[in-house]
Amino acid sequence: FQNEINEVPFFDVQLPYELALKIFQYLGKAELGRCAQVSRTWKILAEDEVLWYRLCQQEGYLLDTSISDHSCWKLTLKNCRAREHMLKTNWKNRVGAVSQLRYEPGRVLCDPPPGCEVTVPSFCRYSSGEVRLWDTRTWDYTAPVLAAVAGPAGAGALPHVSFVRINSSLAVAAYEDGTVSVWSLLLGQEPIHHFQHNQRIQALALAPGGAAVATASGFQVKVESPDDTGFWQTPGTFEIQKLVNFLNLVPDVPGRPVAVAAAEDIVYLLKAEDPGKILHSVYGQPVTCLDVAAHQTAFGIKTFGWLLNEPNQILLYNLETNQCVTKVGNSIGDFSCVNLHSSPPNMLVAGNKDRR
Repeated sequence: FQNEINEVPFFDVQLPYELALKIFQYLGKAELGRCAQVSRTWKILAEDEVLWYRLCQQEGYLLDTSISDHSCWKLTLKNCRAREHMLKTNWKNRVGAVSQLRYEPGRVLCDPPPGCEVTVPSFCRYSSGEVRLWDTRTWDYTAPVLAAVAGPAGAGALPHVSFVRINSSLAVAAYEDGTVSVWSLLLGQEPIHHFQHNQRIQALALAPGGAAVATASGFQVKVESPDDTGFWQTPGTFEIQKLVNFLNLVPDVPGRPVAVAAAEDIVYLLKAEDPGKILHSVYGQPVTCLDVAAHQTAFGIKTFGWLLNEPNQILLYNLETNQCVTKVGNSIGDFSCVNLHSSPPNMLVAGNKDRR
């Protein structure tokens, strides 16, 4: 489409259309609406598809599209904003619909992990020992079974699946017998990697955007990742003083993966070249939740006994200096969840049993 207007009147001067369009790019929706009421020429300029496409992109809608994908970007932006408003309103008022994943008898033991986008397949495990991949865009009930590798128990029924994790490229499952299987979402149903623990796994972590897996079994934490040729190896194995409750891999770390583990009242920073560093340890303050970002980790602590008068808090640590940056929150109830890595910059979200 090529606009037939060559010049646009700007007060006492005539500007080329392209130059006038550049000026209008600094205006928002309300300003463009006012400009459209000035004259017919300004109306055509204020409704140019380039302007509304840029506004749509600036507000975070349809970032993976091009300007030719829609014929009216002004209407597209309006529809995107209306849909977002509807979702927020429905969430606030607890209005929604349930989509049921149909499957043969076998109880679902977990739902898709927190933080999965709707465009990413969901991962479910069953009491039968099977794991299945579901497409949340279509809710396809013919979800493929991801083949398991037989553990030390040998033939027979599969052991129960204790944990599953998924990101944009990998899916991981940990079984009750200590086996771990890793699948590629692109290559198919057979595992691309498999390793074994001697005891039950009590924590499993998968790098949000990478190819690293961390597991905690007994008093041991193991980190697995592929090298440059795709061959999986174990860059780090760590012995922990207590049983691990929470385990996360630090995202966006170049080179070998870095893990953060919470074992009762001790928080560890686990790097491949280091035997394991204690990041935080206060007797009588067990960790109740944990999350990590590229350079920070946040975790909730619970006080009791001789620290009864001190409130429960969220502690934020810098992973480069290993120092506590700040303490936030003042709760009587335990902090039950914290989100740092997918929160807006310089913000974190936490919830506790006070329902705050």
